[in-house]
Amino acid sequence: NLYWTDTGTDRIEVTRLNGTSRKILVSESLDEPRAIVLNPVMGYMYWTDWGESPKIECAYLDGSERRVLVNTSLGWPNGLALDIEKDKLYWGDAKTDKIEVSNRAILRYILRKQVLFSCAALSLGYFYPFFE
Repeated sequence: NLYWTDTGTDRIEVTRLNGTSRKILVSESLDEPRAIVLNPVMGYMYWTDWGESPKIECAYLDGSERRVLVNTSLGWPNGLALDIEKDKLYWGDAKTDKIEVSNRAILRYILRKQVLFSCAALSLGYFYPFFE
């Protein structure tokens, strides 16, 4: 399946790779959805929303059991990477110019948040996934 965020319609959608079975998964309380990453092993998806109240959220791959993971100290969270093996969620923020990481992402809980990198070069808004 192919999952995506649509900032124009403020939705998260999914379709089969051949374009059939297109479905809206999340369409409420999204302001500016941006990045999305999946954990197909555990059946979760994670996404960023950099609207009026920036946040990082997760839900099951069918859109159910939605939960806010991070909603403080965010500006424009616009890049995500998931390290399934080490149970960490990374994100880049183009407004705060930081790359941050949190542990316990696979269990859909954020126990600790840590700044890994801070640099004005991040203000370009690009984020490249990396792993420790």
